Amino acid sequence: MPNKSLRLAALGYACSLLVIPAKQSNPSGSISILPSNSQLEILWEEGEFTEGVTVAANGAVYFSDIPSGKSASGRILKFDPKTLETQTYVSASEKSNGLMFDRDDRLIACCGANNGRMALCEIMPNKKIRTLTDTFKGGKYLSPNDLIILPNGMIYFSDPRYIGNENKEQTNMAVYLYNPFNGSVIMTIDSDIIEKPNGLAVSPDSKTLYVAETNNGTTGGPNDIKNPKIGRMTLNSFPILSDGSLGKKKVLINFGDKTGIDGMTVDTMGNIYAAVRSENRYGIVAYTPSGKELAYIPTESLPTNCCFGKGENSNMLYITAGGGLYQIKMNVSGYHPATAPIEKRKDTGWISLFDGKTTEGWTPRGDIQSIQAVNGELHLLSNKNIWVVSKVQSTDFEIELEVKLPPPSESKNDHFNSGLGFRLIGEKGKPKGYQCEIERNAGGKNGGVYGIGFGGWLYPKGQQQSAQLKTNTKDLFNDIKWNKIHVRAIGNRVETWVNGQKVSDVKGIKKHHGRFGIQHHGSGGTVKFRSLRFRSLDL
Repeated sequence: MPNKSLRLAALGYACSLLVIPAKQSNPSGSISILPSNSQLEILWEEGEFTEGVTVAANGAVYFSDIPSGKSASGRILKFDPKTLETQTYVSASEKSNGLMFDRDDRLIACCGANNGRMALCEIMPNKKIRTLTDTFKGGKYLSPNDLIILPNGMIYFSDPRYIGNENKEQTNMAVYLYNPFNGSVIMTIDSDIIEKPNGLAVSPDSKTLYVAETNNGTTGGPNDIKNPKIGRMTLNSFPILSDGSLGKKKVLINFGDKTGIDGMTVDTMGNIYAAVRSENRYGIVAYTPSGKELAYIPTESLPTNCCFGKGENSNMLYITAGGGLYQIKMNVSGYHPATAPIEKRKDTGWISLFDGKTTEGWTPRGDIQSIQAVNGELHLLSNKNIWVVSKVQSTDFEIELEVKLPPPSESKNDHFNSGLGFRLIGEKGKPKGYQCEIERNAGGKNGGVYGIGFGGWLYPKGQQQSAQLKTNTKDLFNDIKWNKIHVRAIGNRVETWVNGQKVSDVKGIKKHHGRFGIQHHGSGGTVKFRSLRFRSLDL
């Protein structure tokens, strides 16, 4: 939420500063989360209005710098905790505000009004901005502000309007739920429930959404800026229901006539860290999930947002305030829902396809030497090209497994290959459908998509694509160790990942209900599978 008086500063493209204590009173609070001698430190102070701080998988810190003028687009900065350097990452960010990295380390941004994109966007690796959604029921959003990405990939984002003269095409300042798998959007909170939603956070069990209500009475028009009608200032919690909708609101804190909260984050214990902007007591305030204050970290300027670091800096709290970036060491680590390890995720709908003890639910389509459950692994041996299909069927889904190919000496062909099948149809013999390729590294097509009875190779197609894929995936697959395969299919689009790296993004496949399958291409040796599971994305 922009401050009434934005401070102006030189917009340097790169700056490296020594970490020095910021001028402010001492932090105070529970020793359980705040070290007694911890001090707020300056990292960078060359911005105009900083916001949306977030952390990438490698620990780098990203944040928005939002200009006050219409002519300036804003930028995204990147701070390196190892070198202490801050550099411009995106020079024209279309008024980016809230930022967050998703499970695949894609940077998602709320781009606001005042000549901004007014959309939920992805900041591409080439620094271009791709719109994910910019309308609801035919009307442009007001000014997407903040977001939170759940472990299952779903994205809540708030859409208030604090500044900007663009036409208002929505009657509600709302919180929306965006489904990245099919592009659908639903409104989960309207202005009758929350007058003006701002910062968002989620509990570590993914069962509670926290929403800041920060109604300063402005919507960007000249009249309300001069004569704002201040509304509710509260912190609220909502139970997250199984379909992503929200249950009954609970008011945790009522700030009364004092300015409330901008951005928020949580730690691994579920405590909430909020950027409180009340002019008589502003800074980062830590609360229990029930709203009891635990700690207070004063800031020199009005704060806007905060987040915890990752890796060796997991207990470092990064703060945007005024035109700067700051840090303070805590006694707890932060919780990052979007990138939480799969085994720690809850309520995400993942279903196991293999019980680890039997081959129940898996049927060979033809003669096979053996299929066995061995110590939590599914072993497949064949001297013929054979498919083994599951009883489970799905249309839109995510599926993942780990696979280990036989050593080269056990195979007649050094280009030994297998495959993960999906949308497989036909009840007898070789199925028709689609396959994610699994083969020795030298083959160069790991993660490629093949249409079984549906056109052959969909990706790569031709010598040029094949050569490029081989280059892109060089040494990605390990011939003698376990490898992780991940496939996502939505409508006519399928995406594949090998060992965490995205390999294919193919459009134009047939959308139909079908089974999953695993393949042995028949060149001898035992293919081993484990950790087979899927989750339905069917509506």
